[in-house]
Amino acid sequence: MSQQKLAVNEVDIPDQLDVLKSALDDEKGGPQNLLDRSIVSFGGAVSFLFAIATVISIYEIVARYFFNAPTIWAHETVIALVAVCYLYGGMQCLAGDKHIRIGLIYFSTSGGTRRMLDFVNALLALFFALAIAYAAYTMVEKSWWTPQGDLRLEKSGSAWNPITPALVKMALLITAGFLAIQSIGQLWTAWQGKGFRQSAGEPPNKLALIGIAVVFGILLIGGYVLFTEGRSLGIQTGSLMLVGSIMVLILTGIPLAFVTGLIALLFTIAWFGTMGVPLVSSRIYSFVNEYVLVAIPMFVLMASLLDRSGMARDLYDAMRLVAGRLKGGVAIQTLIAAVFLAAISGIIGGEIVLLGLIALPQMLRLGYNRALAIGTVCAGGSLGTMIPPSIVLIVYGLTSSVSIGDLFLATVTPGLMLASFYIIYIYTRCTLDPDLGPAISEEELDIPLSEKVSKLKGVVLPVFVAFTVLGSIYGGIASVTEAAAMGVVGVFVSALIRREVTWDLIRDSLRQTLETCGMIIWIGLGAAALVGVYNLMGGNRFIEGAILDSGATPLVIVLIMMAILVVLGLFMDWIGIALLTMPIFVPIIIKLGMDPVWFGILFAMNMQVSYLSPPFGPAAFYLKSVAPKDMSLSEIFRALVPFIAIQVVALAIVLFFPEVALWLPNWLKGN
Repeated sequence: MSQQKLAVNEVDIPDQLDVLKSALDDEKGGPQNLLDRSIVSFGGAVSFLFAIATVISIYEIVARYFFNAPTIWAHETVIALVAVCYLYGGMQCLAGDKHIRIGLIYFSTSGGTRRMLDFVNALLALFFALAIAYAAYTMVEKSWWTPQGDLRLEKSGSAWNPITPALVKMALLITAGFLAIQSIGQLWTAWQGKGFRQSAGEPPNKLALIGIAVVFGILLIGGYVLFTEGRSLGIQTGSLMLVGSIMVLILTGIPLAFVTGLIALLFTIAWFGTMGVPLVSSRIYSFVNEYVLVAIPMFVLMASLLDRSGMARDLYDAMRLVAGRLKGGVAIQTLIAAVFLAAISGIIGGEIVLLGLIALPQMLRLGYNRALAIGTVCAGGSLGTMIPPSIVLIVYGLTSSVSIGDLFLATVTPGLMLASFYIIYIYTRCTLDPDLGPAISEEELDIPLSEKVSKLKGVVLPVFVAFTVLGSIYGGIASVTEAAAMGVVGVFVSALIRREVTWDLIRDSLRQTLETCGMIIWIGLGAAALVGVYNLMGGNRFIEGAILDSGATPLVIVLIMMAILVVLGLFMDWIGIALLTMPIFVPIIIKLGMDPVWFGILFAMNMQVSYLSPPFGPAAFYLKSVAPKDMSLSEIFRALVPFIAIQVVALAIVLFFPEVALWLPNWLKGN
């Protein structure tokens, strides 16, 4: 897409991102019916609730810290506004086919076979939506009416005591209703042969039909056994069936969020009957009302504003002044820029796309080894899992009840250590073989002093924002959520000073935030419901007892946990892994006398490995979306092998030497 550009500073990042987004939308086919198109169109207006929530958060910060007049309404209002956005984001992603799918079968099909799978998946999505609607109705009935049938709106019980609980529960019911209608529309679309990337005239492949029939035959048999035997199966058999059903369903291509939610509902009904369904709805409601989760859309919005303005491009250009004359200087420059980008945004996908648009063409133009260039972009862009403010660590802290501030402090040293390992590897290889990373010509490096000052001035504001955000967290001045709101305002003001703020920038950034959060949060909704059901079945006690009674040493137990995370990382998204495993693993870690903060860093490093690992390493797919057409996925995955090895080495160092992660938070607490 950008390989015709001869110099990195000629690349217009906002335009390139718009072209990329348009191309991806065209490839998927876009919304296929009037309802989906209307939902996507109205999503632009809903996304402005994020902006309102940010303004309210800043108002609360100013009122509390500058005028000693904290509000009693700001936090609950922000939570309610963001919760509505989360719920609407599920509809938005379904309308635009933006939910995350992990389907070995699904993505290897086309034509009539794909159409048939879309029909079956839409049917499963319909079951999920109807079950969620029923679960939500059980909440709405109790929160809107008294047992005698009189209208009463449930209140929060706080000092402000608003009716937001009743409103959010009704929003969940309405969302489930729309999801059901959308699923019916997609059933009809698939039946008519107008689904995403399909050819109505191509009949289903016979072998594919047999494979699909086997998969759904297994599901039907398992469902029959589950519903006829119920809890008499026992927790051990139930655990095997639960894990097996997840692995089978995700192969079909149904969105991951619907997989976990659907299985949670099925096991609830089979184990506890319909009386247990409200458990699912209450877990979903509790999840969307977590205040710490508000930090996620704030950081996503920061990243989106950064990507769509020229600040990221200027940051990359400024790094040339630091690393330009080193062996493999452009690759090293890319990694240094990646560290700063991670510290500003913490969003991995956006960083890889951005570096793929800016850095990859530059390295290829200079004659860099293709594998080295690919690995640099993907590994550098994935540092967002480690460099604070890491969204991975925010979710870990939420699910494990661990201080996010301590996690951010603990990840600084391992994150910088990993980045340093990348730089050492690149520098060593380019020193031994200069042809792998040719130096930038003296003409390109010999730029006027005024231009150097201009480039450095261009990054002062965003870097200052990053230090302000992290400094406010580490200094105890603001919570993670408040710091995220400050970061959004800081990046926006920086863009305003640079005269880069336009209506399109604001609108597109907010819309991207809505879609990104829709993908992330809805996976979390399903996983939270599944964990709640499994724990109620006794699953957490079963796994905890099996591990602690195994006689294995604590180190061996941790190694087993790491192996489980590696395997899950090959097939699942990180947020689903976190919500499914951490409520079980972390209590075991605490009982073994180990530090959950240290284990959180191990988890983040493990998830970084999963970002690069085949067959579904997201980093490879992000880069492929903006890479030259002759760069295949197999080439990208081969190029990532040395960097995965470096990640494993870094993970082992932190595993065997916990003080690498813990010295900084312990030192600060001691002072």
